[in-house]
Amino acid sequence: MAERAFKNTFAPGVGGDVIGVGMVIAGLRHGTIKEASLPREVHEAVAAELARIRRRAISGGRALILLLGAMGEVKGRTRLQKYAFLVDMNLYSKKTKDLFTMYGWEPGKFGPHSRSLERHVHRAVRDSLVETFPVHAPNGKESAGYRLTSAGRGAFQELQGAFQRDVLAIKDILERFKDDHSVDPLLAHVYGAYPEYADKSTIRKRVENATQQS
Repeated sequence: MAERAFKNTFAPGVGGDVIGVGMVIAGLRHGTIKEASLPREVHEAVAAELARIRRRAISGGRALILLLGAMGEVKGRTRLQKYAFLVDMNLYSKKTKDLFTMYGWEPGKFGPHSRSLERHVHRAVRDSLVETFPVHAPNGKESAGYRLTSAGRGAFQELQGAFQRDVLAIKDILERFKDDHSVDPLLAHVYGAYPEYADKSTIRKRVENATQQS
């Protein structure tokens, strides 16, 4: 979609005779254009463009909604952590001087773990976007499953317009693990692809043995 442009009657010294909405926003941010000087039409265009940018901005909370919307439901805390890890590393992490990730992963006793993700889950449950349900691991231990509520599905529908490519990518990354009864194949993949996050795992040997026998 072409950027809207306007006859520049309000920002002398900025741009030329015609100025695009992107340059107007940049001028407002840097103080070279004053909001009070904007004609009504330009002001409305700036507001619409800022709203569009906000809709397209990814965040930890939105990524969680997209993940659960794409997968339907996720059974187990460990599975949710590893699903989010793979999505983060494949879609949202940025290689700068260091590796920047959305959720700030650290090596944990089951592999990569994020306290930030836990906070986003807690917030989504509190806000009635996500609900938990009891699940039992193959070893009999109780855990929790996660799925979107009606309100969460509504939020997912609203996000799909801006993040449809992300939804398709999430499905592509995670679909191979969706029907596994055990989390071990998922863990084995994560440990193999990102060994630096498996150093503190207390179940690494078990996972390796289980996958070798399968």
